[in-house]
Amino acid sequence: MGRARADRKPRAGSPGPWTRAYPLAAGLATLLGYAASARASGAGDADEVLVLGSAPSSGFVSKASVDDAPREVTDATSLVESVPGVHVRRLGGDDGFATLSIRGSTSSEVAILFAGVPMTGAADPSLDLSTLPLWPGARIRVYRSFAPAALGAGSLGGTLVLEPPRPSDPLRTETWAAVGSFGEARMRVADVRAVGDGGARLVTALSASRADGDFSYYDPFHQDYTTRQNNGHAAANGLVALALPAGAGGTLTVTTLLQARDQHLPGSIGYPTPFTDLTSNRELASVELSLPAGKGAWSARAWGRRDELRIEDKACCTDAPTRSDGAIAGVGASGGWRGKVVSRLTLEARGDASAEGYEPGIYVGTGGPPPNATRASAGAGLDADWRATSVWKVGASGRIDTNADHVDQDSGVVLPSLSGGTRPTGHLGSELEIGPVVLAAHGGAIARPPSFIELYGNRSGVLPNPSLEEESAWTVDAGVRAASPRGRVHAQAEFASFATWARDLILFVPIGAAQKLQATNIGRARIYGIEASAGVWGYGFDARASYTGLLTYNDACGCAGIPPLPGRPAHDLVADVGYTLGPARVRYGLDAVAGMSADLVGTIPVPARILSSTGVRVDVPGVRGLRVSLDVRNLFDARTVAYAGFAGPDVLPIGDQYDYPLPGRSFLLAARWTSAPSPEVTPQTARSDL
Repeated sequence: MGRARADRKPRAGSPGPWTRAYPLAAGLATLLGYAASARASGAGDADEVLVLGSAPSSGFVSKASVDDAPREVTDATSLVESVPGVHVRRLGGDDGFATLSIRGSTSSEVAILFAGVPMTGAADPSLDLSTLPLWPGARIRVYRSFAPAALGAGSLGGTLVLEPPRPSDPLRTETWAAVGSFGEARMRVADVRAVGDGGARLVTALSASRADGDFSYYDPFHQDYTTRQNNGHAAANGLVALALPAGAGGTLTVTTLLQARDQHLPGSIGYPTPFTDLTSNRELASVELSLPAGKGAWSARAWGRRDELRIEDKACCTDAPTRSDGAIAGVGASGGWRGKVVSRLTLEARGDASAEGYEPGIYVGTGGPPPNATRASAGAGLDADWRATSVWKVGASGRIDTNADHVDQDSGVVLPSLSGGTRPTGHLGSELEIGPVVLAAHGGAIARPPSFIELYGNRSGVLPNPSLEEESAWTVDAGVRAASPRGRVHAQAEFASFATWARDLILFVPIGAAQKLQATNIGRARIYGIEASAGVWGYGFDARASYTGLLTYNDACGCAGIPPLPGRPAHDLVADVGYTLGPARVRYGLDAVAGMSADLVGTIPVPARILSSTGVRVDVPGVRGLRVSLDVRNLFDARTVAYAGFAGPDVLPIGDQYDYPLPGRSFLLAARWTSAPSPEVTPQTARSDL
């Protein structure tokens, strides 16, 4: 967003008292509405997207599953975006670059784990959600406030845990394939089976996708529709997991993941990059051993992960070709015990250590590469949950983490050669059950050290800032959950409010005429919000909705008034309603995001979007396990929004970020075949369930 384009930026007026308070009122109204998954009275599937943590030390937790989603799930982004408290920012269509924000956090403040292995860290703090693989049986768990200390070093903005199909799942084989608009083609296959007679289990899973991705959008500079070029992708993912009996009731689980991806990078509307793409591959392996011990179990895990990346600008016209190679590698180990100390007290104690490095590799082009950097980390955590009475539970969670960075000085950039620090974090929680109602509250302190990109920059326009301080915050939340008894009609609802007071918050700020980004400690900021989710199903009908409302304040702005923090929507709503009759189900969905600014002073609003979708799916009579479906996204082909700009009415393309349009109407035709699930009951193992 260069200065020459300032006359095209829409005007954002100062919000009035009602506008700033509206998220609270809207959330209360949503709590009284209906939402849901379809499971009762013949309604096909159910998707419990709101789940209050079963332990006070776990904070507020939401779940979603590929198998039970009411809409066809195309990528990890579409699975996550329906969860309350979560905002997904897409920079294009399916499988385009997408990031995750939880309760008003930045994407770099969210920790992401895959099968217990951290996917984010010092070198790659903001994971592209489109690179997360999905297969039949995959499920997610989102810790919206505090995560258990046993998951590892905490984050400032919540935690996403993605679990692939596991050996402990019921035996089955499932295949899913789909074709759609913009050259989209997808497939997912997963197989869970017993191996031999000794109790061994094997999971094999494959997935692949591709799309041309080019779609038409409204170009505000030429005031006409044009094609967004270089928007395609191609990807393949493979998983093998083997579980073997170990000792007396123990389990040894080995998990391996291979990924390859070619992601085209189209750039923004104002600064398109039609010849840039990113090729990457990822290798991951973990070994976990669980053994029963007394009234609990010991578990230990070792893991390794390597991501290789290559960004290339192909030669065209007078442009000089550029190329950038790099690799991120990490290894780690953890171990601990979970179980009951006494009848009412459950403890989990765990220690962990890891090492992560970034190797810039080959570079062809102007400018210099960032330095090689490594980070060594170690930590220990304790989770305790105590049932004080039959209706009251209290919990506590605490960690202490330390890290040390080493930076290669050969780059010629004056940077500290060794830095690090020690961070204690923790929280307290309480849950009170009053009949079908559960009241919960949590409060504590969280912190995050800056990443390599924030400290040392990269070749994609991020300037170094080695003087960054770690960011920290105090946060509290409180909420209520209620559920009616299961019967012909079943309903459930959850409402939560939260507040965060951040110190030394890290944001990327445009610097200089070239508008390059630099991570900066902006100082103090406040985030207040609500989450409301509700659901009802019965007599063939099902409905569900989740709403998140935010009030954010950049207290360190030093400008007139107190502007909101950029990139945080004031309103985020996802809703679905469906009806099942015999083998068929029809649905209608609504997605709305509004009230988000693109700059630190709140003068550039991101275009709001209200998108509708619909779908129908049929369990094919006479063919057991076969389901076909048709989904239509952006049903009314909404592609623009009008603003009162500086020079009169201004029409802009809709999007999750200023200058990054979303596609219009699209179709997805899918078929899913599942073998009959095994009737066996999966034996309980000593494995610690994330």
